[in-house]
Amino acid sequence: MKIGVIGCGGHGMHHALELRKIDFVKDVIGCDLNPDIRKAAESKGFRTVKSVDDLLREKPGAVVIVTPPSVHAANIRSCISAKIPVLCEKPLTTDLKEAVDIVELAEKTGVSLQVGFELRYCGMTRGMKDIVGSGIIGEPRYLTLVQISGSHTAPGYMSKKRAGGIFYEKLCHQIDLSRFWFGEPTRIMAHGSPSVLKHYEIHDNVTSVMEFPDDKAGKIMFITSRAAQIGGTDDHGDRGHFCEIILTCSNGSVTFDHWTGTLDVVRFNHRKDLQAELVDRVDVQKKYGEPIYDLFTQDADFLKRVKEGRKPLYPASDALKTMKWVEWAEQSLTKGGEWLTGK
Repeated sequence: MKIGVIGCGGHGMHHALELRKIDFVKDVIGCDLNPDIRKAAESKGFRTVKSVDDLLREKPGAVVIVTPPSVHAANIRSCISAKIPVLCEKPLTTDLKEAVDIVELAEKTGVSLQVGFELRYCGMTRGMKDIVGSGIIGEPRYLTLVQISGSHTAPGYMSKKRAGGIFYEKLCHQIDLSRFWFGEPTRIMAHGSPSVLKHYEIHDNVTSVMEFPDDKAGKIMFITSRAAQIGGTDDHGDRGHFCEIILTCSNGSVTFDHWTGTLDVVRFNHRKDLQAELVDRVDVQKKYGEPIYDLFTQDADFLKRVKEGRKPLYPASDALKTMKWVEWAEQSLTKGGEWLTGK
């Protein structure tokens, strides 16, 4: 199977390297406008082309799009027109109306389209599912996600034009993960604290809450105020993607710590002294593989389904539901944290 990768920078190269590990992928062709990026890809053994038209003339079996979000839509349309299945990095687009049009086009033409919400596939989530499935901590009730972001992005990278907004660029993963656990929300609010990093042209400190049926909820905190503390020149470099994810259930909780790569399982109310108890600590990498950015599992699943003529496990129509709540979160930011129902 021949696969094209549009956008061969940092994350695009990550995809390309993982794609090359898939046993039925025989060729990975990179596509990038930047000659320096193409040269870097070629130094790693990839054949490259300059334009999307050049790539499509190669007739790949599928394409992975890893360009800036602002040009996702144009590249998806080109691939759909050529009847080539697409796995596109998040967000689907930076405009909700355009996202609706893209999904309708994919459904009308029957071309497979999936958005890269890899947190649904990653080792952390698979571990949490196993723990919940064991029944030891009860039914999921509340998801809390804390991301402490560093200052490593270049000026212009976090702009409204390029990224669409903080929820489009950074926090659509978190909204999607809450939907993954709890289904469709009933309302959402988002509040922006004063921004601290001038090269972030969009909100850089935000809090959001999503409410779901049956008193379930998801909370997101995105913080750049600690960028100086978490950056540095140690072995971790700029640790700008630290996150803590806590799934609280009826009888306990499971917490993922990005820095340690562990899942801590805590039980509530089962001891005579009523103390919460740490009952297990799981090394996610050792037991499940890549804790967070498991591109291999996601990409291999999508391509296997394409190869076998099956629909994506998570089609773009599902991602569109996430993108609608992303847009309403952005709107809530402009309205000072007003609750929005999406109606």
